[in-house]
Amino acid sequence: MSRSRVVDVGIPPDNFNGWTTTEVCIHGFANIIPAAGQNEKDVRVDSAEFSCFGHQWILRLYPYGSYDNAMDPDEGYASIRLAHQSDSPISIYCGFSVRNARGKEVEFFEPDIEDFGDEDLDSFGYSNFAERSALMGSLINGTLVIEVRMRLDQSDISTTTQYVPTNPITKNILKLFNDEETADVVFEVGLQQAGIKRAKTLRVKFHAHRLVLKNNCSVLYDMCGVSDGGGITTVSITDVSPTIFKHMLYCVYGGKLSEEELKANTKDIINACGRYGVVHLKLEAEACYVKSTTITVENMIDNLLYADSKNLAFLKEAVMDYIVRSKHGIIGKESLDTFPGHLVTELLTAMARREKGKLVSGAKIPSLINGEDSDVKRNKIRVGTLRKMMDEKGLDVDGSREEMVARLFKKEETKEGESS
Repeated sequence: MSRSRVVDVGIPPDNFNGWTTTEVCIHGFANIIPAAGQNEKDVRVDSAEFSCFGHQWILRLYPYGSYDNAMDPDEGYASIRLAHQSDSPISIYCGFSVRNARGKEVEFFEPDIEDFGDEDLDSFGYSNFAERSALMGSLINGTLVIEVRMRLDQSDISTTTQYVPTNPITKNILKLFNDEETADVVFEVGLQQAGIKRAKTLRVKFHAHRLVLKNNCSVLYDMCGVSDGGGITTVSITDVSPTIFKHMLYCVYGGKLSEEELKANTKDIINACGRYGVVHLKLEAEACYVKSTTITVENMIDNLLYADSKNLAFLKEAVMDYIVRSKHGIIGKESLDTFPGHLVTELLTAMARREKGKLVSGAKIPSLINGEDSDVKRNKIRVGTLRKMMDEKGLDVDGSREEMVARLFKKEETKEGESS
């Protein structure tokens, strides 16, 4: 028995359920005869159980007809029934077909809808399925092949469709965000402005939990000090605005900022998250900044210096790509006078990536992957790819390109050394 192959053209709708065809092969059909003293009407051949739509089925063929359901078939006709073997009910369209060795359909019953498992109905079929002589003429090397065609009743799709909700832990932890009743830490947040006494500085309280901070923001956790065994610890934060701290703490608890919130506070979020180690939000804000910023000759050095100072490897890569791509329009500009010397290697790396496979003076440059040592290959890996590789290995994804390459491949080389 085999399920027919299905090739979709386009994207099927969510509620689409096509036909499933199961071939039941009855080998040696011509040799199925009544035993001594057995009535022809009692001869029955059962297939093995097969699965369809999460339910089990058996096809029963009566080569000489059957008296099932008090319906006496016409002389010379075979009978057929599809028997439902599962306990739960299901509503399906089902039909039967027989093809000969040339693939021509010689018997066909238009699919009809049936409710299996309803009021003890456990089978469906036809007393006058096909003339026995027609079936004998349709054998393929002595085998009778019957196609059982089934499709779910769309109005009853709920009987077989299961929904498994997502793990609620993220939502449950997010419910603890700024929950005063269960908190054991209070952050008093307000920017300390020069010339203004602390008492007059606006302070906003945020309630938090050591356990959440320990696993998601080690910097804030360390600021809480040692617990006194039940009291609430108060921590003062004076270098971040309450709005930005709220965004940061919300993400520590599993929340996600909207693109509008990221765009409106990009640099402040990057600065705060870099200071307090909320890496995932820092990288989200960096991606938002790159997406919303048009790099030009006038601002490329400022963006490069900013990226270098905040360890924003993705922004740095974007600036380098712009310089290489626009080099003919940049040459001679005064802005290059302040290009950081320690970033020349990264600029050369960007050039190597762009020149791969290009034509120069009529000769194709050979692939830079061929013949280069492992250090060159590693340093040419895109920042996004590096971060993905590191995240999959459970490594810290923050830092410059050089730091990420060293961290990632040092771990791999250590594993290789241990295995050898």
